Amino acid sequence: MHLKTSSSHHTDPLRVNQVKIEFTSKEITSLGGLSIIARFLEEIGFKEWVEESFPVEEASPNGKGKYPEVLSLFLTALSGGNRFTHLLMWGYGREAIKKVFGEEWLPRAVSTLTRFFGKIKSQRQAELWREKAKLFVLKFLEWEGIEEDEVGFDSSVKTLYGEQEGAKKGYNPRKPGRPSHHPLFCFLRESCYGIDIWNRSGDTHSGQGIVEFGRESLSMLESRIRVRRVVCDTGFYRSDWVRTLEEGGYRYIIGVPHYWVLQEKVMEIKDWREVEKGIEVGEFRFQHKAEGWDKERRYVAVRRDKRRHPKSGGKQLSLFPEFEEWEGWRVSVYVTNEDSPAEEIWRRYRPRAEQENRIKEIKHDFGLDGFNLDGFWATESVMVLLVLVCYTIINFLRRRVFCRHGKKERLRTLRMKWFIIPGQLGRRGRDEILRLAVRSRKVREKLRWMFREIGRLREKPNCNAFGFG
Repeated sequence: MHLKTSSSHHTDPLRVNQVKIEFTSKEITSLGGLSIIARFLEEIGFKEWVEESFPVEEASPNGKGKYPEVLSLFLTALSGGNRFTHLLMWGYGREAIKKVFGEEWLPRAVSTLTRFFGKIKSQRQAELWREKAKLFVLKFLEWEGIEEDEVGFDSSVKTLYGEQEGAKKGYNPRKPGRPSHHPLFCFLRESCYGIDIWNRSGDTHSGQGIVEFGRESLSMLESRIRVRRVVCDTGFYRSDWVRTLEEGGYRYIIGVPHYWVLQEKVMEIKDWREVEKGIEVGEFRFQHKAEGWDKERRYVAVRRDKRRHPKSGGKQLSLFPEFEEWEGWRVSVYVTNEDSPAEEIWRRYRPRAEQENRIKEIKHDFGLDGFNLDGFWATESVMVLLVLVCYTIINFLRRRVFCRHGKKERLRTLRMKWFIIPGQLGRRGRDEILRLAVRSRKVREKLRWMFREIGRLREKPNCNAFGFG
């Protein structure tokens, strides 16, 4: 193979096949679709809310305010970043982004962001910020007119690779032996809003702190919506949490670990009822002998034939593996204070898988796993920003604008469909214009509809107080 060489002057046009390559000094961004987000943030007065709410003080006389740093982290997540260093991902076209979001300055250096969020050094600062963020979420529930919902609690593992505060070895199924944080989450199960989040050190148990966290989350919600029921997985099967829910008058369904004494009770069930081919339900009443379990409670068991349902949840009974009649069956058990038929208890618990998908979206699409700082409370402040602020904005737009009449798409899908649209910044007379590179007439009309719909949100029922100003 011979490479073609030329003795021509280096200013001769570059060429690829039949296409000449030239350069332009015009401001172009690959993320022109983020102008939809900019329109919404302008509409709700997001900048003013951030400046008022984020609990750090700008000491420098040359300070640019709090909003540019908060916005930059949001933009990094929206553009697909999951590290502070990914601030550089949307660096090309920065001038266009600045114009669209109405900012004269946005940080260029990663250290600018880490220093800014690192100013959250105390629990008091972190709690002040979390309280402001929770009120932010409640405002969106008011705008949507959500009057009732189910509440789900969950936990997750956030693997760490440094010497951050709170980085401890504990339960970490994907990276055994690695230090981690172990955050707690509270979500609305149907409307998908994140309601609260606590960061915890990696050596905590899934249910540790759930009583205090749950009381705080549920009491906040009580002033705005009716909680139909509380749903949790097996990590929250604790006597103090069950009693707390009962004393508060909440209905609950909680997954139960396969303790041997409960396996024995499952084996004693005689009245199994088939609800689908290969799926049967039964129930029993039981009181633990351990301290704190003060009375009998209702337990619902579900067994699935893994030959018919190979991807089914649950576990095989390990206490009596020699029993042929249980070979091939996977079993799940739930404790509840509801009196609905057992099959209804099972069906109401099943959507909990969607809650796990929501956490996956926050961890992978919003970068929750990767935006880490040395300080424990600084890391929690970033988690609060991502889960209670950024996720809330995207969830609202997903429900009311992006996916209003169809399947609710994840952020990574919204990014590919609507955010990654090349845009060129130019002028027409006195007006600055961002020209979006969209050839499809259908896509152009959908984008125009989105901008108009955001402008009409004030006219919707329950949105007469739209905005934070």
